[in-house]
Amino acid sequence: MQRRNAFTLIELLVVIAIIAILASILFPVFASAKKAAKKTTCLSNIKQMGLAFVMYGGDSDDMSPSNGEGLVPQPWGGWTALEPWTGLNGGVWGYGGGANAPLGFMDPGAAQNWGAELYPYIKSMDMYVCISAQNDTSADLAPITNNKAAGRTSYVMNGCGSNKSLTAVSKPGDFITFQGRATTVREAVTLPRMSGFGDGSTKANDSDDAWIGFTHDGGDNYTFADGHAKFKMRHAVLFKELGFWEWIYDVDPTISRWVDPNTNPTMSANPNANPWIDNWGTWGNCDPALVP
Repeated sequence: MQRRNAFTLIELLVVIAIIAILASILFPVFASAKKAAKKTTCLSNIKQMGLAFVMYGGDSDDMSPSNGEGLVPQPWGGWTALEPWTGLNGGVWGYGGGANAPLGFMDPGAAQNWGAELYPYIKSMDMYVCISAQNDTSADLAPITNNKAAGRTSYVMNGCGSNKSLTAVSKPGDFITFQGRATTVREAVTLPRMSGFGDGSTKANDSDDAWIGFTHDGGDNYTFADGHAKFKMRHAVLFKELGFWEWIYDVDPTISRWVDPNTNPTMSANPNANPWIDNWGTWGNCDPALVP
C-alpha cells in the first residue's frame, strides 16, 4: 500500500498558534516602524520649509515672510491679530479672503500669507502636508483635495517671526519658525498670533492652542531660524523659543499666572485639560530680537 504523508490536525493547530504568536509580536513592531517613517517624512518636509524661510530672507533684504502686515488699519488697537484667514466666509476680523479664495492660501484672491510667499522656494504642495495629519473636516477649513494647485498645509508659522529681520533674531538656533498642527487645512496661518498696540508694543496670543504640537505621540516637528529641524515633545517647548521675552500669562491650569519666560516655562503637555487654551491660549510680549 502507498503511504501518504500529511499533517495531523494537532500539528496544524500548533503551526497556526505559532503564526498567531509571531503576528502578535511583529504587527506592533511594523506599526511602530510605520509611524516612525511618517514622522521622519514630516520632519523632512518641515525642514525644507525652514530652509525656504531662510532663503526667502536672503532674497528679501533680510526680512522674513509676512502674514497680513499692512492689512490691518493703523494704528492697531487691542488684540487686532495678524491673521489673514482665507477659508472662513468673510474672513476673521474682517480681512480674510473668505469665499473669494477657493484655492486656499494659493488663491489669487487670498490675503498675504507665508504659504504663498514661500511656494517659489518649495515648489511642491506635498511638502506643505504631513502624512500623519488628517484632513480637517470643517467646511470652512477643509483642504481642496481635487486640485494639486490648491493651497493646503499641516504646519503653522510662528507669528512672532512674521515680517522680522532675520539677523536681528537674538538666538537663531533657539527660535522656532514652524511647527506641526493636528489637521491639514487650506489656511497658511500663524501661531502664536501677533497683535499690535498704539504704544508700539507687540504682543502675541494663541501660543498654546490645542490643535498644535500633537501630530506625533505627544510631540511634533519644529524648525528654527538657523534652518535646522528636530522633533520635540510638546511639554518640552519653551515659550522663549517662540519669542516671548518679557512676560507671559500662562493659562495652563497648573500655572495660571504671570511668568518670566526666562524661567523656562513650557507649553502644556495636555492643553485639552483647560478650555481657555482652546479659546485664547497663553499670551505675552513677543519679539525674537529681545529674547535674552
